[in-house]
Formats: sequence, structure tokens, C-alpha cells
Amino acid sequence: MLIHTPFHHLPLNMHGRDFVVGDVHGHAALLDCLIEAVHFDPDCDRLLALGDLIDRGPESLELLRRVEKLPWFYSLRGNHEAMLKASASSVRAGLLWHRNGGQWGQEIPEETLRELVKLIDGLPLAMSLPLKDGRRIGLIHAEVPLGLSWSDVETIRHDHSPSQHELDPDDESLAATALWGRSRITACEGVCKLLQPERLSMSRLATLRFAIMPVPGIDQIIAGHSYSLDRRPVAYANLLFIDTGVFEDDGRLTLVEPLTRRCWQSQYDRDGNPRIVVADGEPVPAPTPFPAAFD
Repeated sequence: MLIHTPFHHLPLNMHGRDFVVGDVHGHAALLDCLIEAVHFDPDCDRLLALGDLIDRGPESLELLRRVEKLPWFYSLRGNHEAMLKASASSVRAGLLWHRNGGQWGQEIPEETLRELVKLIDGLPLAMSLPLKDGRRIGLIHAEVPLGLSWSDVETIRHDHSPSQHELDPDDESLAATALWGRSRITACEGVCKLLQPERLSMSRLATLRFAIMPVPGIDQIIAGHSYSLDRRPVAYANLLFIDTGVFEDDGRLTLVEPLTRRCWQSQYDRDGNPRIVVADGEPVPAPTPFPAAFD
């Protein structure tokens, strides 16, 4: 399902279930394995991908075509889709994309590549998902910039121009941070590794505390982009990161049902066949408890 607006409010799904999947990176077989495991019903269920459907796996083109053709399959734009789009008008962007898994783009006709660029224009940067229990979930590929609320993300539909800032990981604009940002999860990982946070300077402590604060204006945000080394989703404050490194040798693909707070995972076995690792929908991790110095 293509949206063609930078931000999209999904309607409440009154008759089915909603599932959110992390960065698929061309591994359609692992996604299909998960869809089968949850007994997905295309007549009433919805699948919401967090972006980076493409690159580093064998079925990138197939996955983009699915978003275009299937009314129940939604996807955000990730930084890999942004690189594909920019490659059509910039040699430098093309080289960047090819170095990051976009080699398959050299194997498809130029006309097909132009079609994919138009398709990517239909992928929003963020979406909101209302749930039947009254909660509201924010979906974004990377992160919300520090200091901003979810209401700021909603305004991206007014001030974002296509392709602006989308290839600069160091750009601090809302559009760039939605695609590339890692400040929040990096701060979380840093805090978790601290043995003696009381020895930090006041300024450093304040900076880290600021980065791990909940994002205002939304009950929970689910994001991808930054994958966990232990192949489990990462939760802290009101954020849940579900990229679990599908393209790594031991990587997994993670699917979450926000309403029930359950997750499933798939990966390849030794023979390269997709298999379910977490089959029963175990609970997503509880938010990371931080040292008292950060309370």
C-alpha cells in the first residue's frame, strides 16, 4: 500500500490484527515464514514494515513490488530506500548505495529502476498506529530527534520536501534523523554499560539523561535501523527497537504485534532454509532499568 505523504495516520483496524516487522533487507523468505507462523489473514490483518525492505538479501525487488501491489502491506521509507532513490540522480549517491548492499540495482533495467524511484516516493517517513486498547503507536525507521515530540513528527507532512537531507547521516533535520539517527539507542547502550554512573560529570550525565527520556506525545515508538547484537529487541523508556540484524550470519527477523506486546523471530538454518526461532509470540522485552543516577 503506497501512501504518497511524508506522514500518515493509519485508521484503527476494527476487524483484524496489526503486525510490525523490522528491517527485512531483501529476505522475503524469512518474512513469509513469520507471516505463516502468526496465521496472517490478508482479508483483515495488516503488515507494517519499518523500512529497509531492500539490500543485503536476495529478494529486494520482490519486496518493493509487494508494497506496491498488496493492500495490506505498508512500509516506511528507510535509509536504504532513500539511497536507491537518490542514486537515480547522483553518481555519488549511487556509489554509496552500491557499497551498502545496492549492487542488485546494477542488474535491473534502467526503466525498472525509475519505476522503483517513483514507488519509494509513496513510502512515508513515519506513521501513527491506533490500537483497540486506546494506545497510540508511532512507527519510524530510525528515531525522533532529541528534544522533539511525536507531534513534531506529525508536522513533517507540511515541511518535508522529497529527497531533502535524506543522504546525510550527520544532518540534524527531522527528515534525516528519521532515516539515519542513532543518538537515542547509542545513549541507551552507553548507560547500560556504565558501572559507576555517579563518576560522570554533571554535563555528561545531563546529556545522557536527556537522550534516554521518553518521547512525548505518543504511548510507544517502534523503530528499526540500529540492530541489536544479541538478536533481541531493545526496549527503554517508551521506545522499542526491533531490528535484529537479519543480514548477519546469526541474524534474525523480528515481527511484533503491538496490541498483545508479543514478538516472533525467524532465521535461516544451517542449510539456508527459513525457520521460526521464537514460535509462540513471547513477550517483548520490558524497558531497560537504568541506574538510580539517571532517575
